[in-house]
Amino acid sequence: MVLNLLPAAAPEREGNAVELLVGGAQLFPRALNAIEQARHAVRVETYIFANDSVGEAFCNAMCRAAARGVEVRLVLDGFGGQEGVRTWLPTLQQHGVHVRVFRPEGVLFKLNPKRLRRMHRKIIAVDNEIAFVGGINLIDDLNHEGERNELLKATQRAQQKREPVWGASGGMREQAMLVNNSLLDQQILGPRYDFAVQLHGPVVQDVWRNMEWLWLQIGPKGRVTDTFSSSWWKERVEQLQEAMARQGATPKSKPVGKVKAQLAVRDNFRLRRRIERAYVQAIGNAQRSIVLSNAYFLPGRKMRKALLNARARGVHIELLLQGRVEYRFQHYATQSLYSSLLAAGVDIYEYLPGFLHAKVAVVDSNWATVGSSNLDPLSCLFAREANVIVYNRDFAGKLREELQKSIQNDSREIQAHEHAQRPFKERAFSWLCYKLMLLAVFLGGFGSRY
Repeated sequence: MVLNLLPAAAPEREGNAVELLVGGAQLFPRALNAIEQARHAVRVETYIFANDSVGEAFCNAMCRAAARGVEVRLVLDGFGGQEGVRTWLPTLQQHGVHVRVFRPEGVLFKLNPKRLRRMHRKIIAVDNEIAFVGGINLIDDLNHEGERNELLKATQRAQQKREPVWGASGGMREQAMLVNNSLLDQQILGPRYDFAVQLHGPVVQDVWRNMEWLWLQIGPKGRVTDTFSSSWWKERVEQLQEAMARQGATPKSKPVGKVKAQLAVRDNFRLRRRIERAYVQAIGNAQRSIVLSNAYFLPGRKMRKALLNARARGVHIELLLQGRVEYRFQHYATQSLYSSLLAAGVDIYEYLPGFLHAKVAVVDSNWATVGSSNLDPLSCLFAREANVIVYNRDFAGKLREELQKSIQNDSREIQAHEHAQRPFKERAFSWLCYKLMLLAVFLGGFGSRY
């Protein structure tokens, strides 16, 4: 059976050096320097490749590397990367960069579930020696052009006169009203809040192999097969085996550190639930604390149950979620989950300074993950994702410290009584958004998962 020939989950690797990077300000200079120093090969996968200073810098760096004789490959998603296709693709191809667009969007809109199967990974790897994995796209952290419509709507809502909201004790919740107005003030929008990791060591070979595998799956005109029995698919499996044989002939990466790390990828074949299961297992084993930050938080039934069970065991759980209204449907659907979580004693915080784009978690003192996978139906059921799991006390401590700093300084805590007293229209809209999401998942054939 073809399925048995597909790559299995990557194992845990000892002997790595792993460094936490916060935002594009820390990631981009290092990644660009690595590309400039490349000797043999550069691999890039990204969902967004923006027409801004960051996009231009990476385009130029890849073109210069190709001019030096370095083999440069770029995989760009056909939906999220449309701006990059229009802006940078001709220049990249002219300079010898090999580009494959994952499921390009056609001119006509089609109601096809395959359109949801996006390439959402964000990975840069150079010479099979260094890799960067996380949730950061190739876009300036202050470039909010794509969210302009929602920003304008939020600004208009902030400027509207609001009726007083009275608390259970009879007093007007003035402080809450001021927080909400500040939340909707888009004129002071800060940079995206996101993370990546820089990797050296044996785990980089797993990153390299998975990038090779994804490259082989993208056929002519960005076509990606979903049929196991097709001759097209079998040919790709044979090509992967040849590529793995060539990689096996190269010297293996030597240990460069003391960190145990593991690459976890999600595809639509053998590894469909790899990342979700890693989360559920870690949460299920939690003894003391969980700090989880996610941009689009709509977890499935098993993960919600794991969180509630952990809280029942006395585990302290803190969720740092999106405070800005980036996509209204997802934003209000997420808020429909707050009541049950708050009732169980989960602490929920909303990040205010800018758009939260993080997809990270820390469990107890020695398990952490950083990657591209949100905990929502699109990431858990459809998209190609990549996370790195790190089993290291120092790394987990650094990530926890960063998240705690944001919780304390840049977020507002959601109070259970205030959440319950939201205006009826807001509560009804939140309920409707969540039910529509469940309906969409059910119609897609995944009802048992959510």
